Amino acid sequence: MAETPVKQGPVFDVVVPTHNRIELTIRCLERLYMFTRTPFHLIITDDSTDLTPLWLNQFCKEHEDVCYIHSAVPYKTGNQFFNKALEHVRTPYLATVMNSMTVEPEWELGPLQIFQNDAKVGIVGMKCLLPNGRIESAGIKMNKWLPCDMGRDLAGHRLSLTYPCDAVQWAFAMLRVEAVKGKLEENTFHGFRGWDDIDNCFVLKKHGWQVVYCGSSAGYHEPRATRGDDSKAAELQNRENGIAFYKRWGFWEDFVKENPGAEDIHAHPKAAA
Repeated sequence: MAETPVKQGPVFDVVVPTHNRIELTIRCLERLYMFTRTPFHLIITDDSTDLTPLWLNQFCKEHEDVCYIHSAVPYKTGNQFFNKALEHVRTPYLATVMNSMTVEPEWELGPLQIFQNDAKVGIVGMKCLLPNGRIESAGIKMNKWLPCDMGRDLAGHRLSLTYPCDAVQWAFAMLRVEAVKGKLEENTFHGFRGWDDIDNCFVLKKHGWQVVYCGSSAGYHEPRATRGDDSKAAELQNRENGIAFYKRWGFWEDFVKENPGAEDIHAHPKAAA
């Protein structure tokens, strides 16, 4: 009589934050299950007001190892999504996959191998490709006070090695739970305006963890697909978040030297509410 195969437990967790745009969530999860070889535990942190909760409730009935967390109160920062997920992790590693991401085959293998080979690595960022197939980000390098996405607009096959960097995008990354749990602050920045993921990397480095980019793992990203907008208020928030980051990490003096009048962000016409 043949033995019943023993089901392997999850090797890592995945958090997919969602906010409306149900079509993105459906596509993201379809690709995640299609192209992930390693067993994982899925955590969905959601504050949607469209049909997403209804669809996800049905999704949970059809899939095992899914933890669905819906909040009727809108989240204000990305770290609220991540901290909520960290309360429910079942493994030592947590991948952050925004619902605006679609993963490529075997995307998880490189980061998992890096973690197993080097206990000092706290986060591994992966290659973010634009919908046109060119690179959006292959890690982030600080140019004086300015964070710059490495490889921006290069052909998608470029920058496929592994190397240390100053920061990585949290839209598509894998975290060592030990390194991040209890360290992600929720009240440092305003809204979802592009600085909290960079700040999180600096926090990890402050605590002695390494930030690494893994170019053999890739996914496609639709930038600003869910919470991004081009309003004056959003631009002002982004500017405020940048200043908060500069002051927190010692870049402020250099920034002001090259940007006279930067102290008064409201003086800039483009930042007017």
